[in-house]
Formats: sequence, C-alpha cells, structure tokens
Amino acid sequence: MVVCFGLLFAAVLNAAEPIASAPPSSIAISTGNMSLNSILELARKNNPEIQAARHAWAAAENVPEQARALDDPTLGISRMLTKAGVQTTEGPMMDQFSISQKIPFWGKRALRGQAASLAAGVAYQAFRAKSLEIMDRAVRAYYGLYFLDKTADILAEQQSVLNRFSRSAIRKYAVGKAPETEALRAQVELAKIENDLVTAEEEQQSARARLNALLDRSALAPLGRPQRPDSPIFRWDETAWSRQALTQRPEILALEALKNKNAVERRLAIRNYFPDLTLGYQYSEIGGGTTNIPYDGRDVQALTFGLDLPIWLGKENAALRQSRENLAASRSGLAAMIDQTGYEVDDLCVKADTAARLFKLYQDAVLPQAQAALDSSQSSYEVGKTSFLSLLDSERSLLSFELDQERHRVDFEIDIADLERVSGGPLSAAGGKK
Repeated sequence: MVVCFGLLFAAVLNAAEPIASAPPSSIAISTGNMSLNSILELARKNNPEIQAARHAWAAAENVPEQARALDDPTLGISRMLTKAGVQTTEGPMMDQFSISQKIPFWGKRALRGQAASLAAGVAYQAFRAKSLEIMDRAVRAYYGLYFLDKTADILAEQQSVLNRFSRSAIRKYAVGKAPETEALRAQVELAKIENDLVTAEEEQQSARARLNALLDRSALAPLGRPQRPDSPIFRWDETAWSRQALTQRPEILALEALKNKNAVERRLAIRNYFPDLTLGYQYSEIGGGTTNIPYDGRDVQALTFGLDLPIWLGKENAALRQSRENLAASRSGLAAMIDQTGYEVDDLCVKADTAARLFKLYQDAVLPQAQAALDSSQSSYEVGKTSFLSLLDSERSLLSFELDQERHRVDFEIDIADLERVSGGPLSAAGGKK
C-alpha cells in the first residue's frame, strides 16, 4: 500500500508534465490476478474526476498573467463631417487621432496577480485532494471485490462440507440411526448456502461495475481477480503522521492558500480607494493655407492626463467588508480542518491497529479452535455422541469466523488507505505497515 501511494504521490508532484510522458495505459487487469498498483495507476490516468481537477488547475495557472496585465490601450479617431472643420487660429481642424492607456494605482496589478497565483495554488491542492480521494476509493473498491471473491470461495468450501454432512445424515437416516429431520436440516442449510452464494455473485457484479467506473471503463468490462494482501502488521507512529498530515494534507494546504488569497484581496480592497490614472496622446490635423500667420496649417499635438475620482465609496466600502469576512471565514475553516485532521489521524490509527490485532487473534487462536471444534463435532456425530444441530453450529461458527478474519484483513488495508489520504501521501518511514 505504501509503495502504491508513493508512486501516486510522485506522479501528483510531477503532474505539470504532459500526459504523454505517463506510462502506457494498456495495463493487463482483465484476466488473471490484477495488482492494486495497476488499478491505482489506471485510475490516476483515466478517472474523469481526476482529469477534470487537473484541467481546472491548468486553467487557474493561466489567470495570474491575465490579472497582472494592463488594460488594452484605447485608440480614438475623429473625422470632421463639416467641410471646413472647426476653425482655429492656425487653420481649420480636420481629423483627430488619440491613444490612451489606463494605469492602475501602484501595487494593484501585483496584488491581483498574487491573489490569482494563490487561487491557482488552491486549484492545485484540489487536484491533489481529488487524486488521493479517487485512489482511496479505488483501494476500497479493489479490496471490496477481493472480500466478495473470498466470501464466495469460503461459501463454496462450506457448501462442500455441508454436502458431506448431508450425505452422512442421509446414510444414518437410511439405517435408522438418525431422524429424518437431520437430513432435512442439512438440505435447508445447503439451500441457505446456495442463497448466500447467489447474493455474493450479485454483489461481485456490482463491485466490478463500481471499480470499472473509477477506471473509466464499461461496467461490464472484464476484471481479473484481486490479489490477496499480506497479513496485517501495524507499527504506530501517530505523532509523525499527525505532523505529516498538518504539512502535507491538500485540504489544509488549500485552506492556507485560500486564507493568504483572502488576505491579499483585503489589501487590494484597501488599495482600490486610490485612483487609477489615464495617460494619452492626441494628434490634431490642421488644414493649411487659410491664414497669414507663420504657423498656418501646423498640426497640433497634446498629452492628456486623466484621474479617476473614487468619490462614490459605497462599492469600495462593501468590498472591504466582504474581504474582511472572507478572511475570517478562511481562518476559521483552516482551524476546523486542522482539528478534524488530528481526530481523523487518531481514529484511523486506532482502527488500523485494532484490525491488525483482531486478524492476528483470529489467525492464532479463534480459527484453529473453531476448526478443532468442528472436527471434534464431526467425529462425535459419526459415532452418535453429539447431535446434528451441534455439528451445524460448529460449522456455522467456523464460516462466520473465516469471514470475520477476511473482513479484518480488508478493514486494515482500507484504514491504511484512509490514513494515507488524510496524511497527504505515503506514510513516513517511522511507522505504517511492516
């Protein structure tokens, strides 16, 4: 699991590279045993939600340049409709040409660009968060399918055992050593196992469709068999993981970037009280030969200067109040996410540790004892020292314990995946799975 998330994290950090540089997507997962690593790689490349977040981040990266840019200059042309034009002391004014450029007050463009860059940082962290979320969901779907496959295997094995019990009950009934109810009860138990198998097969189809959807494949696309994960062994280092989560979790980094963006926008709201400038150049064409003065017909040139007058302050006041509230909201949201992260790390550590300990308990004690109890009950039943009901109870207990053990195995893998998602990437070397 740590290796898989390590590959994902490295891919996320280098996501700015063209998609063409990624490994080929033709990963063999349709037959045989499919690895979790191949599923995660295919989900990272093909999942539409990840791609949408990637494009949103790429779009946001193009905003800062726009925000820092000057407005386009304005070109003006005036054509006199009267034949003589407007008469000046140097002759009639004919055509006029002008160009002007609006220049924001000092610092506004830089602040706009800074705010847009921080917004792009928020989009990047949203992309990271979505990638980790999809990887987590893929792990859940993968091990959910594994559990259902294993459930079907266990049920099929128990069906074989019950068939043997049924034949034994029928033989004993045929020779008058057991009542007919025992043979009927065995058939009822077989029918129940058959019903459970049908249910498991239906759930397997749903699980495959769910996993295929994460991979952007057809719901009916063939999938291989998930590989069995190793026996869970957990090393606890909650302090290191909490520190890692606070520095790497994308939701926290996104809220920090949002808080900084709102702080910049508050500075920009204050700067908007200052006027913008407009500089221009004007050229006027003067007709010649109409006066006797030395400057007859000389064209006129002028520089123009304009200044905005922010005297209607309602808009600026409202924008400043809005920026203050946005900044306060982002600070509160960041504090809440930090608190939530601390709780999630602690909760997931407890869950993973509990799942690993329960798996070991079932492996070392519960299952061997349940198997021994079933073997003893079967031997006793064959010689008539115990009832068929006691034999069935032993068989049910073993089935339940085998399913519980696999559930603890799967729960551990899912808890580790959740912990890596909350921590923003693979767990530090100080702890995790051995």
